[in-house]
Amino acid sequence: MTKLIEKEQVDRALNQLLSLIVGTKFARLTDSLKDDPSERIQKCLELALIEYKEASTYADAESKVAQVNRKLDSIQSLTVLAQLSSEIIWD
Repeated sequence: MTKLIEKEQVDRALNQLLSLIVGTKFARLTDSLKDDPSERIQKCLELALIEYKEASTYADAESKVAQVNRKLDSIQSLTVLAQLSSEIIWD
């Protein structure tokens, strides 16, 4: 019989992927929210939006903006997965 995935495993996976996507700085800033991945993802999204605004002021703005856009897209994908996780009835 296949072992069912538990909510704690999903939360850990979301946190791990988020840390990889946003980098050490944002991961450390939001570490206190690791028990609530949805909230942590939302906070990282807010931080990334600030980073996006700042990126437009850089000398190599086009490259930096593209990098932050990829980060924002990935965070948005995690938002969808976190929402799905919250809609599941966990035993």
